[in-house]
Amino acid sequence: MNARAQRPTGTMRLWGVAMVRNESDVIEAFVRHNLGILDGLAIVDHGSFDGTAEILAELAREGLPLRISRDAEPAFQQSLRITQVVRQMLTEEGADFVFALDADEFLRVASREQLERALRDVPAGMHAVAHWLTYVPDSFEDGLPFGPGHLRRRLQVERHTAQGYHKVIVGRALLGRPDERIGEGNHLVGAPSDVAAPPHARLRQDIVCVAHCPVRSRSQLESKVIIGYLAYAARPALETSVGFHWRDLYEDLRAGESFTRERLLEIACNYGLPRSEWTPVSAIELTEDPVPLECEQRYPPPVAMDTVRRLMFFAETLVARGKC
Repeated sequence: MNARAQRPTGTMRLWGVAMVRNESDVIEAFVRHNLGILDGLAIVDHGSFDGTAEILAELAREGLPLRISRDAEPAFQQSLRITQVVRQMLTEEGADFVFALDADEFLRVASREQLERALRDVPAGMHAVAHWLTYVPDSFEDGLPFGPGHLRRRLQVERHTAQGYHKVIVGRALLGRPDERIGEGNHLVGAPSDVAAPPHARLRQDIVCVAHCPVRSRSQLESKVIIGYLAYAARPALETSVGFHWRDLYEDLRAGESFTRERLLEIACNYGLPRSEWTPVSAIELTEDPVPLECEQRYPPPVAMDTVRRLMFFAETLVARGKC
């Protein structure tokens, strides 16, 4: 399966949306790779201060089909913001489907033609989902440029499937359903009144899937966990089930635990699962299934930031917004 199409040439309009914060190590690869498959990307920069905004601006100046907005609110309200932007892309860009992604996720398709054919087969009024594959990098070294070594090996068996961990592909039916919203994590679409999420069309993994690389280095994960959890905690009403994996790791760090290489490997292999379902690394099989990154990256992170500096910037944001 080819990891990346050439430039999109199909008859459908396919867009992607993402809400990102402090992803300067991966954002250029994310944009260039996924624009090899999609017609455009709408990105909400959630108050980045590590150079992510500057890299996005450079990419936009190249003329790439990007729509960039900024959310200065410290609280992480992904469901609300992503739903708003998806509706905009369906209306303003005439998108037939919108892929809800995160900055550490890379689409893999057999071909744009086969992807469109599969999307045309989605029953009217239904949204779709793509399989989510977890990749474990070769190295967790800080400052290592994002590249092929991050997307070479993945879990042989995904244990997220039972929890419904797919990534949603939103159809135009959303426009006729004002109560529907994309759920936290971009996994499914549903209305708050739904007892259970409505059925989604599951696209075959050999047609399209999402390569996910959430753990890339110690400082990247520390920052993601600390700032991510605090941004969740800043919401007006925090559901205990939201961001539980960040909360658990946040509590580990607060208790003085260190993210050693062995610990990073364990987290990467069990990412997104409740702690009670974690499996020892020795019992987890990885398989070679590389995602070629066929794109030149021109913009390295312009600022070096450790976890403490990132936390300082975020704390200043909270103070300025009257959150503490």
